[in-house]
Amino acid sequence: MNEQITIIGNVGAEPVIDKGDDGRTFTRLRVGCTRRYRDPQTGAWRDTESSWYDVTANGMLADNIIKSVSKGTRVVVVGTLAVRKWSRDERSGINVTVRAESVGIDLQWAKVQQIVKTSTSHRRDEDEATAAQDSWMEPPAPAGDEDAPVDADVDLETGEVRELEPATNPF
Repeated sequence: MNEQITIIGNVGAEPVIDKGDDGRTFTRLRVGCTRRYRDPQTGAWRDTESSWYDVTANGMLADNIIKSVSKGTRVVVVGTLAVRKWSRDERSGINVTVRAESVGIDLQWAKVQQIVKTSTSHRRDEDEATAAQDSWMEPPAPAGDEDAPVDADVDLETGEVRELEPATNPF
């Protein structure tokens, strides 16, 4: 069974790098999903039983997961669902794996401080000239006067977002 699936949940343990039988490396992580609902009688929030998914990723996605995701991070995973039965000794069960095509941080529960553009090695050679000109990751140039001050909350060299100090009350 191979179906497209989207899951939203929390990473249950630190993602790990693993090596397959063919020698290729991949990243493996577990994502737990728990649906919440409001109890109509009491008005209190209730959690359903959690469902756990093994998630695997290859290539650049695997590298970026290791660099960006940690235990407890709320993620959105889109991928292909693979379900297989297993048995060992007298035990048996079903293993549900999501082969990730895309993984992102759920911005409803976190704030991204900095975005770092990753390698363009997936592009064709003729696209390299275009890749060098890509400016979608660069901060926008200030409008109007070139010497005008730029927003103080973004470091233009690193792209890091700095918190502004609160303004003092003049009264």
